[in-house]
Amino acid sequence: MKKGFTLVEVFLTLGIIGIIAAMTIPSMIHVSTKKATIEQLKKSAATLNTAVYNATITNGEVSTWRWQADDGILDIMQNIISPRLNIGYMCSGDVNNISRQCRYTVDGLDGKEAEILNGFDSKTRVVLNDGSLIAFAGGFPEENQGGGAGGSGSGGGSADGDKDKPVNPCSWGADDQAICGIFLIDVNGSEKPNIVGRDVFFYALHLNGAVLPFGANQTEDFIDENCSKEGDGVSGKTCAAKLVNGGWDVCYTCDKPYPAIF
Repeated sequence: MKKGFTLVEVFLTLGIIGIIAAMTIPSMIHVSTKKATIEQLKKSAATLNTAVYNATITNGEVSTWRWQADDGILDIMQNIISPRLNIGYMCSGDVNNISRQCRYTVDGLDGKEAEILNGFDSKTRVVLNDGSLIAFAGGFPEENQGGGAGGSGSGGGSADGDKDKPVNPCSWGADDQAICGIFLIDVNGSEKPNIVGRDVFFYALHLNGAVLPFGANQTEDFIDENCSKEGDGVSGKTCAAKLVNGGWDVCYTCDKPYPAIF
């Protein structure tokens, strides 16, 4: 009767186990990373909504904040929103003199470098205790979104046509869908991959106080188009909206599989 295994059989078994592990472990890591990203994005979005809601209780409605001041965006982030976030590190200084965790390169889904952070004042960037980075920039009306997602100013010129003096859309009357500001959320901070739609997402602060995924009130076609490599401007900028519309799930068998970058 044969007892035990021969050395050849042991090596053969270990080889088979190694092949199976090589095939399954990357997939398991892939799924785990995807799930962690989605859960962190949910958490960050909830954190921002809570912070804005609490800010309106003590500082009045969003429409009454200092949007028109020269330092309005900076003041709102530093003195109204940030105190209500669980901040581990506040970025400071100009864009060329801040720490690595506050300044790094971000790419779009098309693989092109997107100088997104340049549109977000370095002093509006904060790193939360969970390692995520949040930055804030001026917004623009939903209907004038164009190809951008965030910027140092607001969208559109003043009423008298002076394009050198942009008017923040939050002064344009009672349009609840006007976007007052844009939040950039990098769920894992400066850690890679730093790609829009993969670990970098955009949320919009609307005049009515809602913090919604960028493009959430646009058509499905608009969201699909801009959560792709062919998106206009910053490709991937509506991927948070795509995730929400998909029930925070991923579909690889849909007519338009999402997300292609996971």
